[in-house]
Amino acid sequence: MGKTDRISRLSAGLYWAGTVLACVLPLLVVLAILRGWFDPATVLARFAQVPPGTRVTAFQGALVAGLAALSVAPMVAAFLAMRRLFGRYRVGEILTDGCAADTLRTGQALFAVAAVTVILPTVQFLVLSRNAPAGGRILSIGVEGTTLGFLLSGAVLMTIGWVMREEARAAEENRRIV
Repeated sequence: MGKTDRISRLSAGLYWAGTVLACVLPLLVVLAILRGWFDPATVLARFAQVPPGTRVTAFQGALVAGLAALSVAPMVAAFLAMRRLFGRYRVGEILTDGCAADTLRTGQALFAVAAVTVILPTVQFLVLSRNAPAGGRILSIGVEGTTLGFLLSGAVLMTIGWVMREEARAAEENRRIV
């Protein structure tokens, strides 16, 4: 019973951490969008490749910040899936079909975070460079180590979720037979 108690206590803390992060992250995005609208130059500071002298309108600043909000959606989805998983663990539900589904959803959301991390900055850069001086428009696509980490973490969690689902279903089938 000691191991289950430890899992339950740890999961309770992680459950509440997931809750707080899922609530706070969208609020930070709203603040970033407002900042991009009222001070477009702050958005330019995040994109060093944009040629100097590029004029950024309030609409472009808000659009780029708003596009950043899209990247938050899969992260919030991951926090909520983790929250559901830890909610199950904290009440002693371990290695069930529901746990497998939440693990799979977490992996899918992390995988989506990686995809958005590659695609979104490219779109944002195109929006910002629209008013660039002649010859200053370029396309920039990049992949960072953290993106690869999200890809791998997502893939691992998806695989674990699929394996857990098969094991949970086999265990349920065995319980029905016995």
